Amino acid sequence: MKISRLYAVNFRNYSSCELLLPSMINVFYGANAQGKTNLLEVIFYSAFGLSHRTTAEEELLRLGTEAMAAGVEYESYSGRHEVRLKKYRQQERWKKEILLDGAKVRPKEHYGALNAVMFSPEDLQLVKGEPALRRRFFDMQISQTDPVYYDLLVKYNRVLLQRNRLLKELRDEGGDGAALRPWDEEFIRLAAGITKKRLAALAKLEGIAADIYASLTSNKEQLAVRYELKANNGQLLYPADGAACGEEFYRRSLAERQRVDILRGNTGVGPHRDDLQLLLNGTSLRSFGSQGQQRSGALALKLSQLEYVRRQLGEFPVLLLDDVMSELDNSRRAQLLRFIDGRVQTFITVNDRELIPALAGNAYFKIENGVISEEK
Repeated sequence: MKISRLYAVNFRNYSSCELLLPSMINVFYGANAQGKTNLLEVIFYSAFGLSHRTTAEEELLRLGTEAMAAGVEYESYSGRHEVRLKKYRQQERWKKEILLDGAKVRPKEHYGALNAVMFSPEDLQLVKGEPALRRRFFDMQISQTDPVYYDLLVKYNRVLLQRNRLLKELRDEGGDGAALRPWDEEFIRLAAGITKKRLAALAKLEGIAADIYASLTSNKEQLAVRYELKANNGQLLYPADGAACGEEFYRRSLAERQRVDILRGNTGVGPHRDDLQLLLNGTSLRSFGSQGQQRSGALALKLSQLEYVRRQLGEFPVLLLDDVMSELDNSRRAQLLRFIDGRVQTFITVNDRELIPALAGNAYFKIENGVISEEK
């Protein structure tokens, strides 16, 4: 997959921006707060229909404006395409349009059309950060290659929201727990479907991540990735016990937890609480790994995401590296560049262009006060 052009109107600090991108490695460099990350955000927004920095899309609009557009032209195994998104205010309401090759599409038809992987300093927390980070990483990986999974996830989040609202009502106002049954049945179906697909994806991801981590450490250490799901008795369920994570497991778990869920006003079991556990030579990387080992683990996960998408779709996604080079030591920086060189179209933001070796075909763009100038 390769992006040939990006453009934006009234996006962040850009009133109007158009950039041709013929190179495989594109480096955006300059001082902080000049607009480097905003260019990556254009690509991320074009790929996923959301920002990687904010949940309020209105913040993407240039100050003082009430309409913006962003998009990219790209090539994939299916040919040449264009994706364009518009956000605008009309009759006191915000509206959004997504156009794929000129035709309006729904989010689920858009998601997965342009595949991208983002790697930012926050992703170095993948190993030791909160479970939500790892769930987001895993969900985005699977959703890009499996539209059914994306649909399950959207429906699950809606059902979870409604069930939690009802739990709060039962806690605060009283009532019969039988009112939960319709939501429970839908929750059970969706939760079992999501878990099944996660375990199938993990079986592929684990082998990829293990191979990449081994190459990063010259085969001195072994990385394993396990799915962490806690049953109501505190027992951890992993892929070997995947059959136990079906509909009957969730039906039994919801029934056992109903009183506690009502008292707390939220759902205490389900894919929204699961986690990935990383083991290094059989022990917890999060608890016992050094900072260098944890960073190698995070890098291996991100690179495995690239390879996973390639194996599922037959081509690499584009890679967005947002100010991550300065966070990696020389060895890991070199390993990352070796992995992507000539294979993965990559967009990199850095303060110092010297952090990026002059690989054949690199393109360098200096960003200053929202002005882009290509430099040799």
